[in-house]
Amino acid sequence: MGPFNQQDGRAAANAMARFLVVLKPREPLPAAALIEGLSPLMHQLEAEVDHRTTAHLSALLRGGEDALRLQLFADVQARPGGSLLELLLMSREAMGRGAPQTRLCFEQLVELAAEAMPGLDLVFRSDRDGPMPSIA
Repeated sequence: MGPFNQQDGRAAANAMARFLVVLKPREPLPAAALIEGLSPLMHQLEAEVDHRTTAHLSALLRGGEDALRLQLFADVQARPGGSLLELLLMSREAMGRGAPQTRLCFEQLVELAAEAMPGLDLVFRSDRDGPMPSIA
């Protein structure tokens, strides 16, 4: 059985941890510049980049007390009002207890992203705003 209970559709306590932050440049930037702007962040997080294109990046990192394995995905989304940079942090830590180690790493990610990329505004955080953005 997957992460959903077959009988009532509720997410099971062992659902994978998933935290999303969406950032918007104050000035128009090409996708490649947004992805390249993540380089200092990847260095600070000691992330191992395993895939990079002009509009996408994926990396592995370790965090938390047990050196939890985390996956970070960065995607540039073209929108009529300007591009958005989505940073998605996932782990196998169970969400049933709030995924405290993953949440701590996510908070660090958000803080370091603000420092590394000061020209971007935070427009969505899944831990604050709900599971999915409603950004046009």
